[in-house]
Amino acid sequence: MADIQKTLDEARLKAFARELIRTPSLSMEEEAISRIVESEMKSLGYDEVRVDDLFNVVGVIKGSGTGPTLLFNGHIDHAGVGSMKDPFSAEVIDGRDFGHDGPVIYGRGACDMKGAVAAMVHAGAMIKQAGVSLSGDILVTCVAREEMAKGEGIRRLLENGLTADFAVSGEATSLQVYVGHRGKFEAKVTTRGRTSHGGYPQGGVNAIFKMNAFFNALQSDYPLPNHDFLGKATVTALDINASPGALTPIVPDRCEAVIDRRFFPEESEESLLEGFRQLFAAVKEQDPEFEAEIEPLKWFPAMFTDPDEAIVQSMISARRRILGEPGEIGAWYFGVDGTFINQAGIPCVGLGPGNEYLAHTPRDVVPVRDLMDAARIYAALIEDVCR
Repeated sequence: MADIQKTLDEARLKAFARELIRTPSLSMEEEAISRIVESEMKSLGYDEVRVDDLFNVVGVIKGSGTGPTLLFNGHIDHAGVGSMKDPFSAEVIDGRDFGHDGPVIYGRGACDMKGAVAAMVHAGAMIKQAGVSLSGDILVTCVAREEMAKGEGIRRLLENGLTADFAVSGEATSLQVYVGHRGKFEAKVTTRGRTSHGGYPQGGVNAIFKMNAFFNALQSDYPLPNHDFLGKATVTALDINASPGALTPIVPDRCEAVIDRRFFPEESEESLLEGFRQLFAAVKEQDPEFEAEIEPLKWFPAMFTDPDEAIVQSMISARRRILGEPGEIGAWYFGVDGTFINQAGIPCVGLGPGNEYLAHTPRDVVPVRDLMDAARIYAALIEDVCR
């Protein structure tokens, strides 16, 4: 049996990552890239490879069935390219301008998260090449429609019976160990007023001014909790509009704003709504004319895996084995599909190549060294959990 860490084909992994980055794959346009992933898995000797109607790709390396099943998850769609220059070049360039030592691969989706997908696929290949006997199965899921922020791809797999004992999300962490992220709650706040002619504003109640009172209270009097691992909850305004509008000089009787509140697992939608209602009541105490209501718009669940969970400790151990130290436990500032995996009862830990703060930016790159180290860490994890 070969040494697992010596079986990584670095040139092939790098070439595969570049091929993925060269392939445009906006959400709902993943067929072409799914076929590339499917072909690579089959060529690398996966025992089973299947593609569903959403173009989710699932590769299976079978164990004896006597041990735990380990799930790796990444997504194959990417965000819009915006003003990014040559977004599908997959050029290998000097990383210093991007805050990295050594070469990086440039292109949309490099760090979010085609580099990690390539590393996961090749980590499975390392196990096959080494001839390791596994007690449990390895599942590598490369899913569609993640960037739509609804978890449509991974949820389809879970609803259709995908299950495992432990899971890994390869979203970018700079190869640190992550245990979750805050949730996202968006809501529409509406303040009410009374119309009057713009030349006689004292005859009405301006809903914009009432919204301003709410904003002031939101910034000064709205309490935000902290979490030991996930950081600080935040709240901000995303959009605002008023009606009837400025076509005629009329004091608006309606103002709407979209509010973004990042929350923790112990907070519910009802508890967040109640917090806003209490803030409305406090504003009304100061201004009896103040009238406001709130309507939920979007909900993306928070994710938290206890650092004492076996999969987190195994990932720390695997990282130490490859990089020489355990790194830091942290959290993403954005949401990942791992939250839906956790909700399905599968403890999920995060580790991936690249800097998460370069995701969705014109500086989207993944370091070549990170790519290789990620594959080796994933293989070490497989050896620890499923051998």
